[in-house]
Amino acid sequence: MKDKALVIYARPPVEGAVKTRLQPHFSAEEALILYDAMLADLLERAARAAAGEATLFVSWSSAYDPQGEMIGLLKGYEVEYQVGDDLGERMATTLQARLRGGFKQAVLIGSDSPHLPLDYVHQAFEALLAVDVVLGPCPDGGYYLIGCRRLHPRLFQRMPWGTDQVLSITRRRIKDGGVLHHELPPWYDVDAPADVLRLWKDLQHMKSKGSADLPSRTFRALAALVPGRAGLR
Repeated sequence: MKDKALVIYARPPVEGAVKTRLQPHFSAEEALILYDAMLADLLERAARAAAGEATLFVSWSSAYDPQGEMIGLLKGYEVEYQVGDDLGERMATTLQARLRGGFKQAVLIGSDSPHLPLDYVHQAFEALLAVDVVLGPCPDGGYYLIGCRRLHPRLFQRMPWGTDQVLSITRRRIKDGGVLHHELPPWYDVDAPADVLRLWKDLQHMKSKGSADLPSRTFRALAALVPGRAGLR
């Protein structure tokens, strides 16, 4: 387990501070309900998938005092806080800390994909036996996962975070730097109202197939929030 570190980047579940791009289709309270469910499901699924394979970290964007169910979900996780002036500096600092701390591989994922196929995480660690960097591309031009066995700081510097240019710039810098890398299958983050509708359809399909990996909290939250809501597309 000391060889591999899996880090989940997350915001504390605070109303008005999470999933703000879902408004006005969803209220701040509804966005929090959905985010809280997504985060809880991901923490639980990641812990189950990484058991015996990787050391688990959750890295909060700001101070957070967990309450209720969250306390139990965080058992088995090492808790830390992100440090840096922008997302790139924070991610680079996190990954470097893991590698300097004795881990040979460090993989970082966000909290916006509650049903991310966790086999992709296993694939990331497997790829890092042979390459320096692994990426999980998103259709919106970002990435849902980044991992490394050697930090390449230029991949995180002066990047237009939050835009559809992140993935293309990262790929170009990887190519220009001759960095050995591997790309995982595409997946998507849940950021916009259309993503919520896509997630709801995907989870309904998982439910109909009797999937044992269904993120149940997210399914229940969406069942209460999505049906009959106009404007989602």
